[in-house]
Amino acid sequence: MDLLRLIDQSEWANLQWVEFVYSQPDLEIRPRELLIHTMDGERVWFERIEGQPRTTTNSPLSQAELVRGFKENTATFRTLIDTRLEDVVHFRRDSGEEYHAPVVDILIHLFTHGYHHRGQLAAHYARSGVKYPNTDHINFLRVNKL
Repeated sequence: MDLLRLIDQSEWANLQWVEFVYSQPDLEIRPRELLIHTMDGERVWFERIEGQPRTTTNSPLSQAELVRGFKENTATFRTLIDTRLEDVVHFRRDSGEEYHAPVVDILIHLFTHGYHHRGQLAAHYARSGVKYPNTDHINFLRVNKL
């Protein structure tokens, strides 16, 4: 599995969605919440990996803040792949249960988490009959001629 390509595709897809959501004439709350949750979720896991949990809010963010956040997260993904991929992280789940996972599995979890919420965004706009961006992996490869 090429994790670096998944990072590139995830960043591309997230930025496509940020641009799309913030370009809509009616700035609905739910699509913005999903984008913020996706970005914050990555940060929460990065902080767990570092052993320093800090992120606790899903406050409203501007388009520029979301773009900056996703770009920063991409840089963190790359650093983790280069330096910590095989490390095992010990953490406490929200239920209080102690748990551990290799960094590689946490990164895969974050990719699937992003796919899930981008799918929710697609379903949200499809129900309204709004044409939304195609951000699936094959389209990423086609658009970027990879």
